[in-house]
Order: sequence, then structure tokens, then C-alpha cells
Amino acid sequence: MKRSRRSRRKGENWIANGPQIRDTQQIMPAPLLQQTSLFVAQGFRHDAFAPCPLLSVKCMFNGSALYRADRAWFSVNEAGYLVLNDQQPYEIHIDSPTRVESFIIFFPRGWAEQVFQSVTLPAEELLDQPERKLDRPVHFFERFTRHDELVSPALVTLRRAHKSGPLADTWVEQRLRQLLARMLQAQNDALRESDALPARRVSTREELWRRLNRGRDFIHARFESALTLSDIASAACLSPYHFMREFKAVFRLTPHQYLSACRVERAKFLLERTELPVTEICFSVGFESLGSFSSWFSRLTGVSPRAWRCGKKAVLKKFSPNCPVNMTA
Repeated sequence: MKRSRRSRRKGENWIANGPQIRDTQQIMPAPLLQQTSLFVAQGFRHDAFAPCPLLSVKCMFNGSALYRADRAWFSVNEAGYLVLNDQQPYEIHIDSPTRVESFIIFFPRGWAEQVFQSVTLPAEELLDQPERKLDRPVHFFERFTRHDELVSPALVTLRRAHKSGPLADTWVEQRLRQLLARMLQAQNDALRESDALPARRVSTREELWRRLNRGRDFIHARFESALTLSDIASAACLSPYHFMREFKAVFRLTPHQYLSACRVERAKFLLERTELPVTEICFSVGFESLGSFSSWFSRLTGVSPRAWRCGKKAVLKKFSPNCPVNMTA
């Protein structure tokens, strides 16, 4: 993971409103459930290890965080969210030229299983055995998911409410359980995506879909590096040609096209939010020359990197010269 020299600012602490991040301070008194389940933190740098966490959803704004869990890499930025399962150890690394804000939701243990039963069991069984427990925990796909119309609106509502002040435990619990129901529905939608894969057995299709997403997440997390097709396929535990063929079939892009798109997406962010020179941005996001950077940028945005920066700066100056960018819109 490349480290930006500009992100190493003295005296910039990672400030959070929760107890499980070291060297933090409480910034907002709140009822118990809000304190233990909803967390907002911000800063330029942060490194931590969580050995036995709860089921959680990770969101980042104004920058990105790099997670490592189960031998996989995930980059989380404001374009989406990451779900990590109960008792899944993970590392988090942040080193950013912009002040990153995280919003993380932790679910009390057992809630996902309760919601799963409520949406899958017949009404008769729910009435006869309201306290019935599942034999095994609910397991979510661990992948970076682009913001959608199902889960993301619930995340936005919780983030805005949390930042507004103390919330009643009953309101927070209702919202968390509703969010879990939406996450389970999104999981079912993802399973239906795997049905399009050519394997005959359901278990084989699901495993292939999981590995392809593992490869996509590896690209998204390590696009700043000089990646090869073999590197990406190895991260997905597939042969290079098999990975390339199935990746194109599922995501409608070749691995190289997706890699270039990730680099351009990061370049757009740096052009808009920082004053870094275009040349420095070009190489920091992984392009090997200004020519290839300009070519890909123009192909995906319709304008040159400099024109993009000028246009975004002009819009910000015209409509909100003294206000921060609204990260929740």
C-alpha cells in the first residue's frame, strides 16, 4: 500500500466516539445502544487490529480505508460499503491526504440470526417457537458493495441521525433490525447473480462467484500497484484465463478495464479534493505514463484531467464557496 507523504501530518489524531479504537476521545454522549453500535471517527492516519469483532458495516467518506480480512484486501470509499462477519478478525489501515470520516455500524451478537428467522420461517413456527435459535450463524458475503437502493438509504438515515444527537434505544434498535433485513435481501439478490454462471451445481456457482468478487476486491484495493493478471487471478484462487473469462462474463469488463476504471475513479477524487499536481496524481494511482492516464481519463469522463479539475473547482466556487462538500447527498 503506497503512503502519501502529504498525509503524514503531525498532531492529527484519529478521533472517534467509540471505545474500541485506541487513543480516542468521546465526542457525543448517547444512549447505550447508540454508543455501542454507531461509530463516527475521522483523521488522516489510522492503523488497528480487531481480533474478535461483531458483525459490522463499514462506510468511509472523503477518502478511503484499506481492510484486510480472511487473507483478502478490501478498499472502502464513499462509493460503497463493506460487510464483515461476526468474529472475523480484520486489520484497518488509513493513510490519506484528505481527512477521512468513517461511519461504522456494529450489530449485537445474535440479531442477524433473529431477523433471518423472522423473514424465512413460516408464521406458525414463529408463533410456536419465538425464542428458537439457529444451529449456525448467518454468514454474509464479504465484499465491497457499491451503494444501492436497498441497503444504502438505511445507512444514510442512520448516519444523519447519529450525527444529529442522542437517539432513543428503541429507534436505533428498530433501524438496525430493518437494516439487517435489507442486508439479507441484498444477500439473496447476490446469490441470484451467481445463477448466471455456467457451473451446474449451486455450490460451485456460489464459490466461483465468491472468488470472482475476491479478485475484483483485490483490484479495487491494490490498483495503485503494478498488478498483473496472474497476481489478480492468484488472489481469486483461479487460473489466469479462467478468471479473465468469467470476470468479463459477470462484470461486463475485462480485469484490465476494471483496473483502469478504479485508477481513474481515484484520480477524479484527488483532482477534486486536493491540490496535488496532475503528474503526481497520475503515478500515485498506478498509471505508468501521463499519456496512458490522459487517454483512460478522457475515455471514461469525456474530458482531460485538468479540464475535470477546473470544472469541479468552478462548481464548488460558484455554489458553495464557504461550505464543505455534502458527503451524504
